[in-house]
Amino acid sequence: MGKNEQTNACHEKVRKNWIKFNTFLILVLFSYGCSYIPNIALLTTDPLTAEEHNNLGVAYEKEGKYDLALREYKRAVDRDRTLVVPLVNMANVYYKQGKYEQAEENYLKALKKDEKNIEAANNLASLYITLNKNYYKGLKYLTQAIPSLDDSPAYALDTLGVLYFRVGDRSKAKKVLLRACQKLGEDDQLLLEEIELHLRELGEQGCPEIIKEPVSMEGSPATVPLPKML
Repeated sequence: MGKNEQTNACHEKVRKNWIKFNTFLILVLFSYGCSYIPNIALLTTDPLTAEEHNNLGVAYEKEGKYDLALREYKRAVDRDRTLVVPLVNMANVYYKQGKYEQAEENYLKALKKDEKNIEAANNLASLYITLNKNYYKGLKYLTQAIPSLDDSPAYALDTLGVLYFRVGDRSKAKKVLLRACQKLGEDDQLLLEEIELHLRELGEQGCPEIIKEPVSMEGSPATVPLPKML
């Protein structure tokens, strides 16, 4: 090998070693630098409480914006998993949308948290009536939620009466529906019509009229209460 060839070979060897060294140095510096790159995390804070999310959902639901309502009810549940109301509200929206499986699922979740929640039990029973199934299951949850006939709202008694009618217990159905008549308020005209429709299916004339005595000279007319159903 001549002198020039030896020189060229030497230069080539140095060049290759230099490239290797630079590559190694770059890798070391890169790994060293990466180890000190700060982790950047974007933190988002939800300014609304669970109750506020639920109330916002109610506002959306009243406007017919069901998807937005569901979003807010879900956020309410995520913020506070002890709450029952957002679950019931969510189930009600699914019920309105005809998504009965999702409605049933959320009513049952609500009742698992609070078996005495009358709205959840009533609406679940109403769902079963709509679907023409699970009447005894509806009775189980509704009677579990109802403290007594005297302390129950008229709408729940109406649902209970229909359930008894559907399972063939006409006597209990009549008793409960007549009690529902007694629980009606002045603004319950639509519910009155519904209860009377169910009573007519049982062969009754409808809700009995409240009998009023003649006006007394001593004061306002006295109202004779309907007899208690035993």
